[in-house]
Amino acid sequence: MQKTKINSTLIGILGLTMVTRLDSVMAPSIVKIQQTFPQADVTQVESIASIGDVASMIASFIFGFILTKITYKHAALIGLSLLAAGGLLPIFIHQSIAQLLFFALIVGLGSGVITTVLPSLSAATYQGERRSKQFGWNVALEDGFAMVWIVLGGFLANISWQDNYYIYGITLVAWILALFFVPNLHPKDTATTTTSEAQPTKNRWGLIISLLLIAMIVEMLVAVLSNKMAIYLHTYHIGGPSTAGQALVFVRAASIVTGVFISFFRRTLHNYLLAGGFGSILIGASLFIKIHTFVASAIGAFLIGTGGAIILITVPFLLSNLTAATTYPIVMGSFSALTSLGFAFSAWFFKYVTAWFTTNNLSGTFILTALISGMIMMLLIVTNLQKRATLPNEKIEEV
Repeated sequence: MQKTKINSTLIGILGLTMVTRLDSVMAPSIVKIQQTFPQADVTQVESIASIGDVASMIASFIFGFILTKITYKHAALIGLSLLAAGGLLPIFIHQSIAQLLFFALIVGLGSGVITTVLPSLSAATYQGERRSKQFGWNVALEDGFAMVWIVLGGFLANISWQDNYYIYGITLVAWILALFFVPNLHPKDTATTTTSEAQPTKNRWGLIISLLLIAMIVEMLVAVLSNKMAIYLHTYHIGGPSTAGQALVFVRAASIVTGVFISFFRRTLHNYLLAGGFGSILIGASLFIKIHTFVASAIGAFLIGTGGAIILITVPFLLSNLTAATTYPIVMGSFSALTSLGFAFSAWFFKYVTAWFTTNNLSGTFILTALISGMIMMLLIVTNLQKRATLPNEKIEEV
């Protein structure tokens, strides 16, 4: 792409990062929705904030195939239209929980489309180290915007839970940006901008599958914090729900910092970047096991968040080295679907596996997190997987 086209595409990418995490902004309103519909099943009400994850997982996988048939612009506009419809219609139509659940599903479908388009468009626009940096900036911006939307959503929820839905008005801004700045190109038109012909085809799909599984596992490990932080702080008399919220902010902050400084991490760790990410999770989980204070919890959350961000930025970059532009949307659709599955499956996995070696699910969860992280870290070092997934001519340098 020419430089002017790349610069305009960057505006389109920015518009997409604004809305990728909108599927969780209704969480602050769950209690008020339950009060409005006291006869409704509590689980159904809580599902308003989580059912979108299921829809997003399905949409990511399916749309990975659809994106190979349409342009980036058309795909982005479809996803943003779904987000806008699912998020704004409840302002006017909210007579039952069933309606709100339906709209939450629509939001999830839109979110799944966007999380498939965004990395594919980024990979098609940039090459080499600049591509890696863009993946980092995407994650940093996604989490940065997510923090803003959740805070604003909480403020609006204090007025009325219906007002919380006004946050989705940002999708209209993103839609306009996508209309003008997302290129009307098919993935096949950018085929020369992705994987190098020098990359050997031998065992390429083995590497791709391995990287996808790594992404799913790391999302499962990071989800431990969302599932266990409040329980952990309460069990060790460190704090209540508000304290848990403060501690979880460090996970978002870690993603932002890591996204901005991903080039530094790459230059420092080189082909051991993925191993370093699991090492960071190992140290963070160990702090939760050994030291029961808020400071240790915050540092542990930051380290786990840093490790997770390193891996979730690096894996899509490595996949872009291994995958042709025409099939990259399918691979990234699988990536989005599997990471969503890892997050959703996390609580059940740790519930049943920790029961094999301890009756204390809380401490067992962090012990198992540390063990899994240590095992995968050693496996990555021994197999040298990251080096085998890196282009032979790729240079790690500041661009």
